[in-house]
Amino acid sequence: MAVQMKCRHCQQSMGSIEDEHRVYDIIAQQPLSVEEQHDLMTENEEGQKTLNVVCEHCEEILTQNPNLFENDTFIH
Repeated sequence: MAVQMKCRHCQQSMGSIEDEHRVYDIIAQQPLSVEEQHDLMTENEEGQKTLNVVCEHCEEILTQNPNLFENDTFIH
């Protein structure tokens, strides 16, 4: 099943990755705690997995306003 990618801040869809196992391999290579890995990948009731990343627009906003890193989300 494909893994959907969306921005963790603005919820914009960023496409999908067809190879779920490849996604898990990439996540496992990152210096993240188990809790951070679970936050990065979520699953809904239907079993659809979502990779929560940051889009270019939100990354630019965070770069210009580093204090926003303190928040889980900054777009209301």
